[in-house]
This record gives sequence, C-alpha cells and structure tokens, in this order.
Amino acid sequence: MKSIGGFFELEIAQGKSLYHDEAIKLSTARACLSLVLQTKKYSKVYVPFYCCDALLAPLKLEGIPFEFFSINDRFEIINRIDLKGNEAIIYCNFFGVKSNYVDELIEIYQDQLIIDNTHAFFIKEYKNNISFTTARKYFGVPDGAFLYYPKKEIIFKFKRNTKVHIDHNLNRLLGFQEKAYNDFIKYEKSLDSSINEISILSEKILKTLDYDNILIKRNKNYDLLRQELGYLNTLEIDDTVGNHFCYPLLLDSPIEKQLFYNEGFFIPSYWLDVANRDQKGKYIFENKLSLELLSLPIDHRYNEKDLLRVVNFIKKQKNGH
Repeated sequence: MKSIGGFFELEIAQGKSLYHDEAIKLSTARACLSLVLQTKKYSKVYVPFYCCDALLAPLKLEGIPFEFFSINDRFEIINRIDLKGNEAIIYCNFFGVKSNYVDELIEIYQDQLIIDNTHAFFIKEYKNNISFTTARKYFGVPDGAFLYYPKKEIIFKFKRNTKVHIDHNLNRLLGFQEKAYNDFIKYEKSLDSSINEISILSEKILKTLDYDNILIKRNKNYDLLRQELGYLNTLEIDDTVGNHFCYPLLLDSPIEKQLFYNEGFFIPSYWLDVANRDQKGKYIFENKLSLELLSLPIDHRYNEKDLLRVVNFIKKQKNGH
C-alpha cells in the first residue's frame, strides 16, 4: 500500500519512454537469458568463446550443455554450425558493429539464433528471433535489460528488482573516481541471474533520457575515431549501421592500458574472463582480443575535443613520442 506523508523520496522528473517499451523489462541481461532458457528448454546451446562469464552463468545455472565456437578478425563465425532441432546458437553483436552480419545469420539459423545485443542498445526487436540488450553499459543506471521474445510465450509476472545501489554512479558524479570504481566492482560482483523486473529507479531515470540526441552523438563520435584511427586498426570492420557500442581498436603492437590510465583515460577490457579460461591453445585470437583490444568510448558524455585527446595520445605512442 502506498505510504502517505513523511520525507521525500529521490525526485526524478516524469518521463515518457524507455525506448524499449515493447520489450520484457528485466533487471539484467543474464536474467533475460535465464528466462529464455527456462522457457525454451534447449538441449544444447553454442556460444562464442569471446564472451563474458556472465553469459555462461545462466547456462550453467539451468544445467544446459554448451559448446564454444571461434570467430575471426571480422568477429564472424569461422566454421558453420549445424544445429539439431532443439539446439540454439547465441551470437553477440560485438561492439555493435555486426548488425549486418546478424541479418546474414538469421537467414542461416532462422529462429534458432539468439542475438545478444548488449553492445547494440538501439536495436529493437527482430521478427522471429529472440534478442536482448542492457542499459547499464550505456547509461548511469544500476540495472535494466530488455528481452524481445517474438512468439509472446512468456507470461510476465515478476517482482521488481530492489537490490540496487547507486554508490558508484553518485561517487563518479561527485568526482571520487577511485572510490566509484571500487564501488562499481563490488556492485558488479553482486549481480546474478535472478529474474526480476527492472527497478523503479532505473525505469524512472531511463524515461527521462533523450535517446535521439544520444544516438546522434554516439554516431558522430564513432565516425571521428574511425576516420582518425582506422588506418591503425588491424580489425576488419565493415558495418556502417549507426549503432555502435565503442570503437574497437586492435593495434599491430599493443599499448599498455596503464599508460591510458595515467592520462585519465579509462579503457575497459572485454573480456578478461576469456584469457583466464582453459583454452588449450585453441582460441588464440580471442585471447589476443581479451588482452589487447582497445575499446575506445564514444558515448554521449564526450565531444570532439575530448576524443581528440585520446586520438593524439594513441598517435604519439605509435610514433614513439
């Protein structure tokens, strides 16, 4: 029952759209996958070796056998996988640069393809394919993920997520970077595959965002980095669809990330989980990506002047200055 009177809760302006208004609104991407696995009861699922352990957690939790597959320097599947009737394949739209390739995979695998769009927030539903995305990687919210389930087989009755904390968001806003990072790591470790509806906090915040302008800024920033650094990139990136997560840069010789940190550039690694798995020498390229890829930020917090600082730093390092 709604309380009357007392002190005020956190005040957030009333907004209109979550952008993914038609999706099933859950707390995390792994919750989305957990719900899919509980509903579909697959006998086996194929997943890219180049992925985070969070993607594997629901599979392990549900006891569903899975098998890794390899990708090449275009982030594409090396060997075609022949799926049996009750099997599925999960493909990650890596860094949001493989949207065109996802369309090709849909032609091959039909509705047995599940699309992990956690790096492609601005893509909505596909006609016949399950897909999901997340808000935490794009905006300052503690939770929020969106599942598109075309056949509408899921009866959506879940409790709101209340186990959210925003210490890392607030401390970052206040300028306490080191404390914010430690809070962020602690919070990330607290997340699991529990199936809950998006928290009221994240829902209210997300409804206030100007998604059209955010996407315009992201595309502009991506194009800037592509134009300035494309000649240094050993990756073959041919997707021009405007829905990128970052600018993925793989140099012919790596730059230590500590050097970026010393300059105040925080470049995340996707995903160190990969390098820590038992690979038996099979996934050499994925290991290289995990350790050496520079995932350069393009989000709406930054303008041309900000990104040119990063560009000039990289060029100086490559020129030996």
